[in-house]
Amino acid sequence: MLQNFRFARYRFTYTVQEPLKMPSYKGNVFRGRFGYILRHIACIGGTQNPCEKKCEFPDRCVYSKCFETPVPDGSLMLRGQPFAPHPFILKPPRTGKQDYAPGDTFTCNMTLIGEAINLLPWIVLTFREIGKWRVGLRGERGQCQLEKVESLPAYRRSASQTIYTAETETLTEDGLILAMADVLHDMPRHTAEIDLEFRTRTSIKVNGKWRDRLTFEHLIRNLLRRIRFLSYFHCGEDLDVDAHALIETAKTVTHESELRWHRVDRYSYRAEKSVPMGGFIGPIRFSGDLAPFLPLIYLGEYLHIGHHTAFGHGQYRLSFPECETPSIHSRMSSG
Repeated sequence: MLQNFRFARYRFTYTVQEPLKMPSYKGNVFRGRFGYILRHIACIGGTQNPCEKKCEFPDRCVYSKCFETPVPDGSLMLRGQPFAPHPFILKPPRTGKQDYAPGDTFTCNMTLIGEAINLLPWIVLTFREIGKWRVGLRGERGQCQLEKVESLPAYRRSASQTIYTAETETLTEDGLILAMADVLHDMPRHTAEIDLEFRTRTSIKVNGKWRDRLTFEHLIRNLLRRIRFLSYFHCGEDLDVDAHALIETAKTVTHESELRWHRVDRYSYRAEKSVPMGGFIGPIRFSGDLAPFLPLIYLGEYLHIGHHTAFGHGQYRLSFPECETPSIHSRMSSG
């Protein structure tokens, strides 16, 4: 399964140089600055063609490849849709800290998928400029220095590689390129229970309606769809699985949920309107014949699920409950 699928994980570390203020959840700030600055430095349309409505060179523009990935003519998927899924996932700092003073540090992670790894030099340049252009809430932004960029290994491994430093301002390599073999390295062959902890707001639609609850069937449907699209558009490979059989089997898996819904709105200055950004967070336990689904669930840890993954939404972590654990709450609250 997914012989050509590849991705890379990076951590950007900043040192604060001027006082600044951040929101509690920082995904909106980093997603907004990343898109705005990348468009500014990468647009090849020039002053006469600012591409405000439609990119003039979607097959060559770095911004278009990240934010407005075109659906190729003759595509077997998403025909009639303007864009394919973003080839990146943002993971903002997991801290509620809001006030930052000179000398403080913070990090922001990003995952690049498939061909988007080739855009790493542009992305490092953009993250460097994010610090120089100032980051934070409007009216309370401060300048930061991008100290280093690290290439991260697969989860549950420890060795990272530094591929950029402020001293040299040179990107030395792409770093660790991960494949399915890396994702599944520690995967058990059989298990009857798994715990998922949704760490950032997660929103999915079922039959066109937002769901404040999650069943295993909905999880697998979402994973199949997301992984298939990312692989097809960014790695040049379709997902070769019997999706219908998997979904039918998924209906037999039960769950014990403590998910809770968080309603949040974000104001989009580009669209000039408020955008709903709510979602559920918390723990959920699934029980049943889980072995056929583990590769999808393991990969989903890296790719997130649902809407707004470019803001860091839809992140979960997978764990295996101990036999004596009485509830999902007691296990996950201790972690």
